[in-house]
Amino acid sequence: MAGEVQDYITGLGEPERSVIAEIYARASELVPDAVEGLSYGMPSLLYKGKGLISVMSTKKHIGIYPFGALGEYTAVAEGAGLGTTKGSIHLGSGQHLPDGLLDQLILRRVRQLDES
Repeated sequence: MAGEVQDYITGLGEPERSVIAEIYARASELVPDAVEGLSYGMPSLLYKGKGLISVMSTKKHIGIYPFGALGEYTAVAEGAGLGTTKGSIHLGSGQHLPDGLLDQLILRRVRQLDES
């Protein structure tokens, strides 16, 4: 990866850098056509020119933004003890996404963009 996402990751400290890099790496594996860019001013992976996923560090958590309402995935995230909003998942210190949730979110977004 080279571009906005890589530049953003490089500027982070640990453990945030490793967690965020791992999420972006998995997203890139799932969607090899994704490219780095900006969406809503956030470093993101883009698919077909639209936001696929953005992952950013804040003072309180790592925010995962899949560019759409979480919908049915809210219960999965909250069941794992993660914070959520309508369109984001928050990883606190030492927290990780439940197995498969990232894949499901990304593949759902790909379907949305393929259908639009």
